[in-house]
Amino acid sequence: DADPGYARRVTGADPGAGDAADLLGSGPPDVPPSRKLVLGVFEGSRLVAVVDVLRGWPDGTTAHVGLLQVHADDQGRGIGRRTHDLLVDVVAGWPEVTTLRAAIVATNATEAEPFWSRLGYRPSGPPRPYQAGRTATEVTIWTRAVRAADEEQPR
Repeated sequence: DADPGYARRVTGADPGAGDAADLLGSGPPDVPPSRKLVLGVFEGSRLVAVVDVLRGWPDGTTAHVGLLQVHADDQGRGIGRRTHDLLVDVVAGWPEVTTLRAAIVATNATEAEPFWSRLGYRPSGPPRPYQAGRTATEVTIWTRAVRAADEEQPR
């Protein structure tokens, strides 16, 4: 419930009590749990952002960012960029991974596309149908290079 607007835009429903636990354990069926990493960013004892990434999915040279979410009260303070910078530092240590990938759901695109674009991501294919909860929409995959693009991005 850190950003109920996100859940409403993507699924058409308010966040549920088990959504945070689902984040920790969910993923594609062909990805072992050891390939999923969830990082939290804290200010003091308060969780202000979370990012989850799948190493080597959908192929061995890609890391898929499943979610990067900043608490609604903390958006616009650079926490999202710093969280992404932390993620890039981790992924840069995975020598086989050359590409970062994120999926932008059309019902969340107004909020998400400017953020991901500022981080160097670009659309990498046509939109595809997407269903989440009661929301039927489309999703577009965005990608960027792990290392070279990161070095070119202003911080």
